[in-house]
Amino acid sequence: MKALVKRLMQFAIGSLGSAILNLMTIPVITFFITPEEYGKTSMFMLVQTLLICFIYLGYDQAFAREFYEYPNKKKLFSTAMIVPFMFSGVVIGCMCWFAKPISDLLFGSEVYFHVVYLIAASIPFLIFERFLFLYIRMQNKALEFSLFNILVKLSILVCTVLFLYFFSHTFITVIYATIIGQIIGDAILMLRNARILYMNPIKTDPDLYPRLAKFGLPIAVATVIYSLFVIIDKLFIRYFCDFEQLGLYTAAFKIASALLILQTTFSNFWVPTAYEWYKKQKPMHYFKLVSDSIMFLIAILFMGLLLFKGVIMMILSPDYSQAQYIFPFLCFYPLMMTVSDTTNLGIVFLKRSSLNILVSIIALIVSVGLNFLLVPKYGAIGASIATGSAYIAFFLARTYFSMRIWKGFSVKSHLITTLLLVVAASLNILIHTVWLISIINVGILIGIVVIYIPLLRKLYRSYYTKKQPSIVEKEGIEI
Repeated sequence: MKALVKRLMQFAIGSLGSAILNLMTIPVITFFITPEEYGKTSMFMLVQTLLICFIYLGYDQAFAREFYEYPNKKKLFSTAMIVPFMFSGVVIGCMCWFAKPISDLLFGSEVYFHVVYLIAASIPFLIFERFLFLYIRMQNKALEFSLFNILVKLSILVCTVLFLYFFSHTFITVIYATIIGQIIGDAILMLRNARILYMNPIKTDPDLYPRLAKFGLPIAVATVIYSLFVIIDKLFIRYFCDFEQLGLYTAAFKIASALLILQTTFSNFWVPTAYEWYKKQKPMHYFKLVSDSIMFLIAILFMGLLLFKGVIMMILSPDYSQAQYIFPFLCFYPLMMTVSDTTNLGIVFLKRSSLNILVSIIALIVSVGLNFLLVPKYGAIGASIATGSAYIAFFLARTYFSMRIWKGFSVKSHLITTLLLVVAASLNILIHTVWLISIINVGILIGIVVIYIPLLRKLYRSYYTKKQPSIVEKEGIEI
């Protein structure tokens, strides 16, 4: 257990550092630009999210799935990466050809078409970054992975500060700073790993392409559907409201994304660990131990954000004060994503990636339906409720299908905790009296701790007793 904790802490360095640097950009940007300008910036973030969701064609996930089974890692790297890289040429060509219509759709004017060119130019760097980080992560080089993550985020922050200081205080400046900072950070990462970047089609494995495609392409389809689910909230706000509401929503989303510290850290640690445990046929209670622990930890952080939301909002400009009533439901995004990584293992281990399509469709239906009902009347707050509910549906669907095809474990405590968090998020939107909502938040926090007392006892005993393996293996985790 101590070795796992050490590895987790090394991954946490990168996630914590990246998250802190991300959070530091929020007061910088909100100090210089208005919510309306920030709303336009969020449309760039929307495009970048879309690109990240489908540009890899699922080959990144297939690469991770084959990593421990395929002997020649460099050949696997080249084989997995070459198809997304060729596909990026098609995407770049389409973006450049339709640059003006894309600019008008995103920013309300064709004059920003040059930004579309810059976004297109950054695509190859996104592909290199994704696969290089995967290669480092799957080798469990946690410290190296963390340091380069921090480097990329630091590059973006430095460029953002410099650009806003020397150039105009508009959304276009923020976009330029973000893209150029990303490219600089990725270029350093590529130089450090130049030895594994050389791709020769002759040196790839033709027999591996069908295996990668079989696992990856269904994920790509699911990811395209999932990407619609990710951006639908912003599109509804853009259509039914204005850029100011979109700016407030984006600021709230950034605050909620503080929970991504844990989500990113855990994902980086968990993916190689879970595959390794599955290969070694570890008992089921090991997986349940991790799932219960991560649910408890992130639920505590969730409630911590709600308890101190007034203090957290002080990092924003006063113009963004209404964001504190938007972000509670947005916290379900990192929460449900993190927990579902521990409950969807049946889909991953049994290579039933096609089920991800159905999961994404369910989440998309929930998102579209609730956004249609809530955004016209409640604006950004309605969009946040729809987004949080959609991610809960995403977690439930992922868990259900995984447990149907895999022996799995009990998730009763997950469901009870999720219900308590829904109550907490709802009350934090409705009740604006500070002392009253603080008492309610503390009460719900205590309730969550009570639910997980058996888990805490067994974690304590397993960590501090000399016979750690025997305690975990004999008792397991039953809540």
